[in-house]
Amino acid sequence: MAVGIVAGCALLLLLAVYFYRENTREMRDAAQRVSFVNQVSHELKTPLTNIRMYAELLQSQIDGLGQSGADENLGVIVNESQRLSRMINNVLTFAKGQRGQLTLNRRVGVPDSVIESTIEHFKPALEAKKIEVEFSGEAGDSVSIDPDYLEQILGNLLSNVEKYVPNGGHAKVLTKLSGLSLTVRVFDDGPGIPEAQRESVFEPFTRLSNKLSDGITGTGIGLSISRELARTHGGELSIEATERGASFKLELETKDKA
Repeated sequence: MAVGIVAGCALLLLLAVYFYRENTREMRDAAQRVSFVNQVSHELKTPLTNIRMYAELLQSQIDGLGQSGADENLGVIVNESQRLSRMINNVLTFAKGQRGQLTLNRRVGVPDSVIESTIEHFKPALEAKKIEVEFSGEAGDSVSIDPDYLEQILGNLLSNVEKYVPNGGHAKVLTKLSGLSLTVRVFDDGPGIPEAQRESVFEPFTRLSNKLSDGITGTGIGLSISRELARTHGGELSIEATERGASFKLELETKDKA
């Protein structure tokens, strides 16, 4: 009986060692995959930035010259490079968030100016789907914010407008500064988000539809990242109830420019 007990303990010990080694190996492999994604993303970012910069420069040089075909093709290059930039930024931000390395970089800026610039970047893609974006800004004062966070959050929200709002649709962006709080609301008349999914869409890798036949691309981390950035900025990103389409409310804590 004693021999059996010893043998059983030895077997349990061997199993514990085995599972420990397997778990350690899986954790090491996961860390290596994250490291690889980070390295690849950083490597892609530098040439992509140059492609985008020179494409935008060339586009500005040939505007108004009547070369509609070349201008249209160049517009596609600019749009796709911007899209890839957003994807890379999302991957890098997600990796930082997983390691608890998200940090604010506050600078004095005008929220409405950041938002107008972001909307302008999306205009060609939205106009291609005949989606009209209306902007009403009441955040024209200079405050201390992280403009990169604001741009990335709004970019993810507008990216969803581009993906889910049907051709000929409409979206609206409203801003307001109240004390030391910036509020940005993004409305659209798309299919909306079912009430049961209004919290789950903020979970990583969650999408409203994963069907390839829908033709909707994306990693499913945009909203998760946006909420995390908002909370890091002392605010929140939430979905508001609406009779039609989707309505997102972004709140960011700002500081006086002084």
